[in-house]
Amino acid sequence: MLKVRNLKLGYDNVPVIFDVSLDVKEKEVVSIVGSNGAGKSTILRGLSGLIKPMAGTIEFMGENINKIPAHKLVEMGIAHVPEGRQLFGKLTVRENLMMGAYVLKDEATKKDALDQVYALFPRLKERESQPAETFSGGEQQMLAIARGLMSRPKLLMIDEMSLGLAPVLVDKVMDSLKVIRTTGITVLIVEQKVKEALELADRGYVLASGRILQTGTSAELLESDIVKKAYLGM
Repeated sequence: MLKVRNLKLGYDNVPVIFDVSLDVKEKEVVSIVGSNGAGKSTILRGLSGLIKPMAGTIEFMGENINKIPAHKLVEMGIAHVPEGRQLFGKLTVRENLMMGAYVLKDEATKKDALDQVYALFPRLKERESQPAETFSGGEQQMLAIARGLMSRPKLLMIDEMSLGLAPVLVDKVMDSLKVIRTTGITVLIVEQKVKEALELADRGYVLASGRILQTGTSAELLESDIVKKAYLGM
């Protein structure tokens, strides 16, 4: 579904991602893990069209998307749940969700998408009239993921879903992703909580200083001496 080759990304002509190649197959859950500042979020910004590649290629569903603007990529089926959630705090749960459905063309399709999201996240249905700013951090993260699902993406990309959350809330958000994967949506996660992200995924990429350090199945990476020493404190 996603094929990235020799990707170079940066800001103001200063590269922070160097020669990154990765693949995401249909219906997989793939994690890009690494410490804070490794460049994980920059990769997602490049894949979603928010910044343009300095070199390399990005293909989605067999089509080169290097020059396609971000809003068109949403229409093609790529949804990006940004770091820090970035919800509309004064808007209600329902209003935030409907903002995520702007690419859907008719009201019946939007209602169907909303019903599906509420089925996945009953808590949001119960509190659909509440402003997003009244939610806890974990609930806001759940809402941000649900908003991403409202565009009915083929590929859902989630950036640092554990950021700022207490451990018990991290577990709840991870559980919500386990539910999402049962729907068959392909998921790409970037996350600095290495163990949790790899346990959730089929495969993973370890990123350090803007370069892929190691790749493999989640089981292989969790047993890797490099990962154990650098990220798991073992």
